[in-house]
Amino acid sequence: MAKRKRVGLYFESYSTLPAYVIYTQNIIRTINLAVDSEKPELVILHLTDSPINEIKEINYPYIEFYCLPKIKNSLTGRAINKISRKILKKNLLSFIDSGFPKNLDCIFPYNFRPECDYIKHKILWKPDFQEFHLPSLFTSAELNYNKQFLDAMAVKPFHLVLSSEDAARDYNKAYPNHLNKIHLWKFTSFLPDTTKINVKVLRAKFNINSDYFLVANQFWPHKNHINVLKALKICMALNCDFQIVFTGKQKSSRDIELFDKLKHYIEQNNLQKNIIFTGFIPRDEQITLMSQAKAVIQPSLFEGWSTVIEDCKALNQFVIASDLSVNREQISENVVFFNPYNYKDLAEKLVNFLKEPPEKIQGNYTYEITKFKNNILTTFYSI
Repeated sequence: MAKRKRVGLYFESYSTLPAYVIYTQNIIRTINLAVDSEKPELVILHLTDSPINEIKEINYPYIEFYCLPKIKNSLTGRAINKISRKILKKNLLSFIDSGFPKNLDCIFPYNFRPECDYIKHKILWKPDFQEFHLPSLFTSAELNYNKQFLDAMAVKPFHLVLSSEDAARDYNKAYPNHLNKIHLWKFTSFLPDTTKINVKVLRAKFNINSDYFLVANQFWPHKNHINVLKALKICMALNCDFQIVFTGKQKSSRDIELFDKLKHYIEQNNLQKNIIFTGFIPRDEQITLMSQAKAVIQPSLFEGWSTVIEDCKALNQFVIASDLSVNREQISENVVFFNPYNYKDLAEKLVNFLKEPPEKIQGNYTYEITKFKNNILTTFYSI
């Protein structure tokens, strides 16, 4: 292996992008499995509320931390630099804090902070292109921003990490002449230690008193919770006896009334006894509930690369998943697919599952993790 690379990893917080927190932790855990000579130096560029203690607990041997200050540069300063880049081919004003880590070979994911403009190799990450498929779920401002971002990205030789072949097809179709070097990282999961969790106590905590299916998604419109409730209503009419446990944050900036509308549907159809909302819970509790469920329902209208499905693969848990091309790319065993726009199809799958639960296949998830590790290291050491 070549000289140890020095990689900046931008680390989010649970308050802003909780999924990104888990992604970054899993990247570090994954490359920590490499032989010592392959491990890059990691510089964690974090926010004031980023959970850096959780990263320290990973015990990665080559790591340092830098807390990013609030961006202080003014609009005037940005304008001056925009003009100077056109004329002088460089920024006239520097916004780099004197303590900003030096000699970074690359940064992932590049987030257009002014300090990071000076890092030679920028690796962007676009988890998916949901805006291509479900534009009605975005505001016009969001659609314009995404288009401007992609237009600017496509004409520069940035490295671009995508999470699936499905996403790569979307991007290549929309920007066939892009200049980006695409790297596929099919993210894998690392399961937390759940040995200290008492299952009976956990079930009692959330008032789970029967067999249950689990839905582990934040309450965003495209996660399609309403069709799960409609399927449940059909199952109850057929005298099925089970609960559905929903985990995840209950607020959505794209539809602030979504959770209230779901609760209203539940009350209208007398489904209260069959529904459990846990809210956002610790990951070890969520994974324990996932492992004890009859199956996990993944009902999304769109996905990039589902963390829920990866968790299920790691657990050898069964998934009842929406029939999306990316889901079929991601999982082929311990799964049954349903039409996400047809709640009757989901209800049929749930009833069939209760009548005759399929036998689970024990997969080799270590193989998936090894592929993910190799893809990460290949990216870092190829630039």
